[in-house]
Amino acid sequence: MKRFEHSAKLRRKITTYVSFPLELDMTPFMASSKESRMNGQYQQAVDVLNNDNKYSLFAVVNHQGTLESGHYTSFIRQHKDQWFKCDDAIITKASIKDVLDSEGYLLFYHKQFLEYE
Repeated sequence: MKRFEHSAKLRRKITTYVSFPLELDMTPFMASSKESRMNGQYQQAVDVLNNDNKYSLFAVVNHQGTLESGHYTSFIRQHKDQWFKCDDAIITKASIKDVLDSEGYLLFYHKQFLEYE
């Protein structure tokens, strides 16, 4: 993932590679986690709604260039494993490897399971 560092003396793009997942489970980071602490160990509560906090990657925005100028491209998922690279008016097929190897600037996830009433 691309990040930027700003200080009184310095503005720069941080280029350290950070991986990101296709599937993201946020359950361990939720305040109302389904886990209860017993005797120093965590036990997962049985819950049919254990997918509430699961998300799937559907788009990645990339930036090539400097802080002052550059070019944006994106990867967009059409179906489960069908990805496309969008570079201005040029749209080409892309692989999951292309997506995961990219230096994402913005990542877009959607909830895997939506409840309807």
